[in-house]
Amino acid sequence: HLVELASPELTGEWEHKLKLIEAGKLTRDEFMKQINELVRKMVAVIKHGEIPDVVYATVTAPCPKCGGVVQENYRKFQCQKCDFAIWKVTSGREWSPEEVAELISKRVVGPLTGFRSKQGRPFSALVRLTEDLRPEFDFGQDRGDAEAAPDFSGQEPLGRCPKCGARVFEHGITYTCEKAFGADRTCDFRSGRVILQQPVEREQMKKLLATGRTDLLTGFVSKKGRRFKAFLVKTPDGKIGFEFQARAAKDKPDEAKKRRRAA
Repeated sequence: HLVELASPELTGEWEHKLKLIEAGKLTRDEFMKQINELVRKMVAVIKHGEIPDVVYATVTAPCPKCGGVVQENYRKFQCQKCDFAIWKVTSGREWSPEEVAELISKRVVGPLTGFRSKQGRPFSALVRLTEDLRPEFDFGQDRGDAEAAPDFSGQEPLGRCPKCGARVFEHGITYTCEKAFGADRTCDFRSGRVILQQPVEREQMKKLLATGRTDLLTGFVSKKGRRFKAFLVKTPDGKIGFEFQARAAKDKPDEAKKRRRAA
């Protein structure tokens, strides 16, 4: 069916096969043969006029420009009354209607994972709606000198800053020390809410600040596209680093011996 092209299942299957190619378990030629066969079937369906009706979504948030209805179509999320539109795919990542609704209503959404740079590298970012109503990436770069201190009065702190001991709060795409804002800032601690495609949930950041280490996180993706597992840990200079399982085992030789004996 033609609708297969837009299905999450098909996208997931292709991603799986690309990983098999990276691992040497599937050749590029075999993968391309499968793609060509799918295209051949699609063309045959279209030639016979068997194009199914496609039901597109209506975004729950009204158009930020005119208040009209924003409707999904083949290429965009388009207002039905004015020229406001958001392309369905940004940097290789397809928007969901729910994400578009949040972007329109809150003027910010994320951090979102799954984007890819021009070099093919995955990245994460907040996406903000600019004053002229265009989506724009926010990578959480250090803007402390120009950025006034946010009002954190309604937010629960996650813990104490590993650099200066002040409170750490969630802010945009980062977890940030409250002293890292303004011209008179005294600290520069910031840690991403997503690190190498791995979301760092609030509870994990709380644990990191309180104990010096998160649980084992399994969703990191290296710059070469390889998945890996690691703990996030506080370093002696107050930064955030990685600790891998092998190293953690060496820190507990007695437990490692017990595991070897049990095996």
